Amino acid sequence: MTKEELQVKIDVLETIISDANIENAKHAEQLKTMRKQLEDVDKPKLTPAQFEKIYTAIEMGIETFDFDDLGNYSIDYGIGYDNRVTCESFCFDNVSDVAQVVYNHLEVLFAEADCPDEDTNQENQD
Repeated sequence: MTKEELQVKIDVLETIISDANIENAKHAEQLKTMRKQLEDVDKPKLTPAQFEKIYTAIEMGIETFDFDDLGNYSIDYGIGYDNRVTCESFCFDNVSDVAQVVYNHLEVLFAEADCPDEDTNQENQD
C-alpha cells in the first residue's frame, strides 16, 4: 500500500468518525429532550401569565419578610488580636418563617383540589 492510499484511508476513517460523533451528539440532545419531556409529562401545566403571578407572589412574600429583625440571626462575636470586636459566625435562623410567608402569598393563587386517591393512599401507608 502506498503512502497516498494510506492517507486516503485515514481521511475516510476520520470522516466516518467525525460523522459518527455528530450523529452521537444529535442522539444525546434528543435523549436529553426526551428525558425532560418524561420528567414534565405528569406535571400540571401553567401558562406564562400564571408563572408570572407565581413569581410576583414569591417576590411579595420575600419583600414582606423583615430581614432587618436581628432576632432572625445567630451571631457569635469574638475579640480579634487588635482588640476589635469581630463577628466569628453569622447564621440566618428563620428559613421556615420565610417559607411560610412566601407560601401564604402563593396560597392565595390556588384552590386545593379534592384527591380521593391520596386519601386512600394515605390510609394504606399508615
